[in-house]
Amino acid sequence: MVSANLRLAAVIIVRDEAELLARCLTSLRDVVDEIHVHDTGSTDGSADVAVRAGAHVTTGLWNNHFAEVRNAALSGWTADWVLSVDADDQVHADLPRLRELLASMPEDAASLEIDNERQGDPFTYRTVRLFRPARTRWVGRVHEHVTARDGVLRVHDLPRDIIRLAHTGYDTAEQRTEKALRNMVLGRMELDDLASDPAGNRDLIARTLLDLGRSCIGAGHKQDAVDTLEMLRDLFPRTRERLQGTDHLAQLMLAEGMDEVALVLVEDMRAGGAEPTYCDWLASQALAQLGEVDEAARLLGNVGRIVDTAGRRHNASALAEMKQLVAALQARLTTV
Repeated sequence: MVSANLRLAAVIIVRDEAELLARCLTSLRDVVDEIHVHDTGSTDGSADVAVRAGAHVTTGLWNNHFAEVRNAALSGWTADWVLSVDADDQVHADLPRLRELLASMPEDAASLEIDNERQGDPFTYRTVRLFRPARTRWVGRVHEHVTARDGVLRVHDLPRDIIRLAHTGYDTAEQRTEKALRNMVLGRMELDDLASDPAGNRDLIARTLLDLGRSCIGAGHKQDAVDTLEMLRDLFPRTRERLQGTDHLAQLMLAEGMDEVALVLVEDMRAGGAEPTYCDWLASQALAQLGEVDEAARLLGNVGRIVDTAGRRHNASALAEMKQLVAALQARLTTV
């Protein structure tokens, strides 16, 4: 069979990930034909963990550029398809169906769902993690993504019952802040890189501004986040990045209690084509905080699920909790 000859490899870049790496490697054991771990300077024995698990280990320097490091991890070895995972991922796959599909796919990349299991706000999103290395490459200093070497990248969306990832992420507030601060620095470096040819990199500039704004929020640099996201909104009208940036800005305003501003941003999102029920979800939170509980309840009645402007499906518990809270507020106001 063609699928029996297909070579499927996993690649992981690591730095001080020994605690999580073993679990990731175990989940890959019966999924891929080979595992390549590229270590960028660990001091905690990550490379030893990988060797004991049977992975092929190489080393390289961390140069503050995720795409370059990921591309370096791919050099010097071959496979028909590569599955890119992080040390804090676990892979769940129906291997026969996966291999059969990859062997027959005309596309050069495949997206899959990732269940982000971080505390407080679990969500599921879709991104490209499977690709043909001979025809693709990584691009982007931070929040890197796969692109075609020539032409437009064609992507096949894989069903989650064939393959999905569980991502535990950064479990503590300190770790999440540290990651966000690192990404802020890298995002600013990326913008400096792009400044030499801004006309030729508009899509990447928009993406970088969006990612930088998100990182500023995560790092607690709120004014920097506002400034960055407003710049994105001004420079890139009618783009997907502007819509997502407005979403993040609206959520920041909600968190800061600036509910009237949040409502204006939500209406901007509606005009920009955001899912109406998601806009209702955000607006209901602002209205509840403003004391307009009945209107908040009315809008919540329209919401059956929470899917944000980036396509992330948020856990249903958040919606249930909000509906309970608004119902309790209505009951309290009725008895007053």
